[in-house]
Amino acid sequence: MKKLKKFLCLLLGAAFALSFAACEIPGSGENPGIGENPGDNGNGEIKLEDNSGMPDDSYNLKTYLYPLWEGTTVYNETLWFIVNNYAPLLYEPEQVLSVRSYDLKTTYTEGVDYVVDGNSIVLLSGSSIPFMTESQYFPSSPPTPSISLPHDGGGYWYITEGNDISMRQVVVTYTHKGTRDWTMPRIETDKFPQTMQKLENGESIKIVFYGDSITVGANSSEFLGIAPHAESYANMVKSYIEARYPQADVQFANTAVGGTDSNWGNGEPAGVSAIDQIEADEGDHFQLRVLDENPDLLFIAYGMNDQDYSPDARFKDNIASMIEKVRAQNPNVEIMLVSGMIANPETAFYNKDYLAYQEALSELCEEYEKVGLATTLNTVLSVYDLDENDGNGKRFQDCTANNANHPNDFLMRVYAQTIVYSLFGEDYIDHI
Repeated sequence: MKKLKKFLCLLLGAAFALSFAACEIPGSGENPGIGENPGDNGNGEIKLEDNSGMPDDSYNLKTYLYPLWEGTTVYNETLWFIVNNYAPLLYEPEQVLSVRSYDLKTTYTEGVDYVVDGNSIVLLSGSSIPFMTESQYFPSSPPTPSISLPHDGGGYWYITEGNDISMRQVVVTYTHKGTRDWTMPRIETDKFPQTMQKLENGESIKIVFYGDSITVGANSSEFLGIAPHAESYANMVKSYIEARYPQADVQFANTAVGGTDSNWGNGEPAGVSAIDQIEADEGDHFQLRVLDENPDLLFIAYGMNDQDYSPDARFKDNIASMIEKVRAQNPNVEIMLVSGMIANPETAFYNKDYLAYQEALSELCEEYEKVGLATTLNTVLSVYDLDENDGNGKRFQDCTANNANHPNDFLMRVYAQTIVYSLFGEDYIDHI
């Protein structure tokens, strides 16, 4: 079996309603200017710990939050078989323990449904595992008419909401001995002294998540209402805090709204009617969804629906304005900024310099006290990065639930692991 070729990033010739940037996935070797990588031993390799025996036949918080860069076992890693009958894993497996349907209800059989070849799971003739041919993946008409994106080679991209794509994916649990060059999250615990004090002392604390559809929960299986009902990243963070600090009086509010950008979040017009008309009757969105909630700890996660505003700094200015407005009301509020995933790099949804957006957030952390950054983008790029030598690494389609800009359960875990690591430190998993 020929090894999977390096992940290709194709620039579409046609525009998609809004302008988009040249398609190039930054490599893991690039430095986005966010400082050193805490937890990294200097060469990106992490000492592996034995995490065998964790439950994986249903959603389990500790299993899903266990850092992907640390264990000898990877649980329920997602794959989507399209066009080719093979799909690469994050690591080369030592032993595949199970291949199941996305909802964990069906177990597939090695030697009947698939074989393992190097770093890849390969489908056999007559396999029961879902597979999409090229004509199915690029159908003659869009599967969702409201998301009509032509493919340069003919047909339309298979982009759709709901559970359609998730139910075409499978999950793999396997052991491995290899490591990867991870760009580790920053440890930002020192920027949240009030949060730590309130949690450790069992005090009352109000936590608010604010952002776009990814923060709402799209498209976790919990959000879709299907098994295994794995939580969104925000709810995983919530559940972690509740499990670690059961004595604290923690109040959560998720006021994120799908389809919005940082202009909308800041209570300013985006200049895009599809965005500006969202919940237009509520007036100042930031007042209603953040200031009126009066948070002690605020997560701000925008960027996916923002456009390439270069060379101006609208994105950074919007986030700065949010920080200043909430600080004017409560000078002690602590804020975690969250950078996000990339959109499908082979489509016009990929429309900005994602690293520049993360760098803007990093600059704000230097300009304001008690503002931290969860560098989710770096972790996501570490997952996607395909090693030129062994081919290990994820493709975008293996980690998405709509094939455009929404994560599936696997990538929701990457978000949650990055945020919890950033907030509570590298040993976070030992405390639940």
